[in-house]
Amino acid sequence: MPRPAQKSRRRGRRQGEPVSREAVLAAAKARFATDGYDKTTLRAIAEDAHVDPAMVLYLFGSKAELFRAVLNVVIDPQVLVAALAGAGDDEPDVGVRMVRSYLRIWESPDTGPAMAAMLQSATSNPDAHEAFRGFIQGYVLQTVSGVLGGDEQARLRATLAASQLVGMAVLRYVMRIGPLAELSHAELERLLAPTVRRYLTADAAELGLPQRSSDGGEVVNPLVQHHDSDHHQDPGD
Repeated sequence: MPRPAQKSRRRGRRQGEPVSREAVLAAAKARFATDGYDKTTLRAIAEDAHVDPAMVLYLFGSKAELFRAVLNVVIDPQVLVAALAGAGDDEPDVGVRMVRSYLRIWESPDTGPAMAAMLQSATSNPDAHEAFRGFIQGYVLQTVSGVLGGDEQARLRATLAASQLVGMAVLRYVMRIGPLAELSHAELERLLAPTVRRYLTADAAELGLPQRSSDGGEVVNPLVQHHDSDHHQDPGD
């Protein structure tokens, strides 16, 4: 007789864990957005998610790992990859697509406040800094640079584009410095897109990128090829 009861308890726990994980992530995102990294506690997150604090540790291991998991919810690299590829967007300019997709993250009420608070935390708390840096470098930039060929030049291109976008976000959304903070969405697209496009698509020599080390094969950046074929003209034309 005890066996069915034991089997039922184990089965219930397995079914409950995914629900608890989503609840904890939602509660953590809200807490980090309102309280920042330093003031947010795992106990407070557990109370908001209506789970035991031990469950939070069981699911994520530490506050830093939970912070990293929330970043993955707020910033989906596949959204940026889709912008690079032009999936579902008729806009021909890759710079406009990238800026537009990035601005949507910051201007959405669901993700914008969390982004601002988590970026602030990353500049003031060592644990949050390491989690944020590791997530951006090891996940976002790696995913985006994979579309650009995946080599060192591709990673540098992705990082240069990110420096433009992240720098804008710090001044506009975190520090709220004018006149940048007062610009409209359309004005930001128009001003930032050419620089982002140039980092992603300009010829390596034009950008002054370091030469690739010879490793026996040529890495293809489809955006640069597309840019050259669309915009290069023979001097004799």
